[in-house]
Amino acid sequence: MIEINGCSKVYRSRDGTREVQALDRVHLTIAEKEFVALLGPSGCGKTTLLKIIGGLLSWTEGDVRIDGKKVTGPGPDRALVFQNFALMPWANVLTNVAFGLELKGVPKEARTGTAMRLLEKIGLAGFESAYPRHLSGGMQQRVGLARALAVNPVTLLMDEPFGALDAQTRRLMQDDLLRLLDQEPKTVVFVTHGMDEAVRLADRIVLMSARPGRVSEIIDVPFGRPRPAGYDSEPVFNELKNYLWEKLKAMQTDGGKVNGG
Repeated sequence: MIEINGCSKVYRSRDGTREVQALDRVHLTIAEKEFVALLGPSGCGKTTLLKIIGGLLSWTEGDVRIDGKKVTGPGPDRALVFQNFALMPWANVLTNVAFGLELKGVPKEARTGTAMRLLEKIGLAGFESAYPRHLSGGMQQRVGLARALAVNPVTLLMDEPFGALDAQTRRLMQDDLLRLLDQEPKTVVFVTHGMDEAVRLADRIVLMSARPGRVSEIIDVPFGRPRPAGYDSEPVFNELKNYLWEKLKAMQTDGGKVNGG
């Protein structure tokens, strides 16, 4: 369980003359194996909050705990997936996927077996000797996802991982992610700008206000996982997308004053 209690974050300029408040008293609890999407206007602190959960950033005030333990830095229980893939260009696909396991000291035979199993699951069997420059964007992101899953984290922290992909590839990656999570459930915190993506993937959508980011509203998505056939053709799917768009539009046209935010 992830518990965020009154978390605020203030960035200071390098010369110390200016402060920017990114987050303001964020309260949020994320249950084990829940998929939560963070949705909000650009600059509202979604990525900042994700990096705080991941232990990559400190916070200014409040408390952030995972399973009752205060977050003090990165840990093997969490893996991050970014939009820019962050693959090692000099290493082949197999080495990239197995990299985290190598850092953990897993013997070569075991980490190779794990990497090959994941490459099979994500549809990249036969590409283990290829280098990132030989892969499409979607294939590179599959490698990044496999690398994150290889270390068997409890929590996946995903920062717009499909944002740089074309619409068709993005949809395929969304389906792949849901399929992998059905097979091996994880807690997922997923930053997105897309209303459609949030509704397709999440159990709950955390709508954040314009900067400084606050939790404006939490919306339960009325579709279970695995998603039922034809769920995205139901009227409620588009109704929820439209609702989210109206909320986001209002935040960006009235200074972010939505639901007292």
